[in-house]
Parts: sequence; structure tokens; C-alpha cells
Amino acid sequence: MNIDTQSVDQAVTAMAEVLADYLHPEEVRLLKSQWQRYSTVSVKMMQQCVLDATRRYPELQAYKSDIRKGFWATLQAGSQQTVKADSHNSHNETVKASVPVSELVLAFYTVMEALRSQLSETESRNLFLTMHQTVSQERTFKGHSLNISQFLEGNRPSVPDNEHLLNNLMQLAYVCLCDVAGPVEADEMMFRAAEKAKQNYPKTLVEKLF
Repeated sequence: MNIDTQSVDQAVTAMAEVLADYLHPEEVRLLKSQWQRYSTVSVKMMQQCVLDATRRYPELQAYKSDIRKGFWATLQAGSQQTVKADSHNSHNETVKASVPVSELVLAFYTVMEALRSQLSETESRNLFLTMHQTVSQERTFKGHSLNISQFLEGNRPSVPDNEHLLNNLMQLAYVCLCDVAGPVEADEMMFRAAEKAKQNYPKTLVEKLF
């Protein structure tokens, strides 16, 4: 999904469509008015929308994963429609359709975010900055633009949809985590992160990352 093609109104409308299945129209309207204050669309803004909804209405906690998936799917559909419209209306520009994010990449994001949630702010910063520095120097990742430090800002950096490279990134994360938290704690954190990912994605798919 290319969030650069999305307006705040489009993003808010997409979330409202998903929440309409869970909340009263007036409750959805209140959340929409709250989210309209954002000036630009970003992954952090969209994550905050999910957080706002589940904090205000705790009964949604059980459906948090479904809401997030529904939100991304709805926004993805809106993004593709925008791209098609732009392509139709433009004679001099070539607009490329955004490429959907695969489940493998989404599982990778889930694992990394689960690791971050288990660390203190200092530990998290040490982990991702060390990873970022190592990735920039590692021959395996040459030719790929990987800004791992974006995880520190609550964003999801662009990563290749490649099982081999994602597995290498995960192994690197484990090595760096051992330095930050120690081998025993690193093993436990990795296990918990993997279990978290398996709640949302097929077990065999998640295991490809490890």
C-alpha cells in the first residue's frame, strides 16, 4: 500500500467502514471527528486510530486483530481505486499500482513489534540501531534500502518480500537481542514474539522466518 496516495479523509473513512460492524453509528462518528485532526496519513497515525478505538471501547480488544486487518484491506482497496483513477485521468504520467504486502512480511513486522514491546526504551533503541548499522554494512543486504531504525518510531520500514532475506534479518535480530538482553532472555523473547505472530498468521509461514 502506498500511503502517500491516501488523504486523511480516505484513511478515516476506511477505518469508519470497518468499525461500523462493531460500533453504533454515533460512536463511529465520534471517533471519525477525533481522527480528522491528523494532518497527514502515516503508519503511526493508522496504528493510533486502532489504539484510540480499543481504548475508548474495551470490548473491541478481542477483535483488535480483525479490525487492523480489515482496516488495511479497506485502505488497500481505496489506494488501488485512487491509482486507477489517476491512471485514467493522466495522459503524461505513469502511475504504478501499489503492491500488496504479503503475509510473510506482515508476520515479520508482527515479530519485530512484539520484540520491541518486550524491551525498555533504551534496550529497544540499542537493538534497532545496532541492527540498522549492521544491515547497512552486511553484504547480504546490499542493493536493498532497509531503514530498520523506523521500528523505533512505530513505523514499518519497507523490507523485501524474500524468505531468505527476512530469515537473515530475523537471525540478525536474535544476535543483536542476545547482546542487549542476554541469550536466555533473548530466547524467551523470540518465543513469545513468534507465538504472537502465530495468533494472526499460519504457523508454517511464521516458522519460515526462524
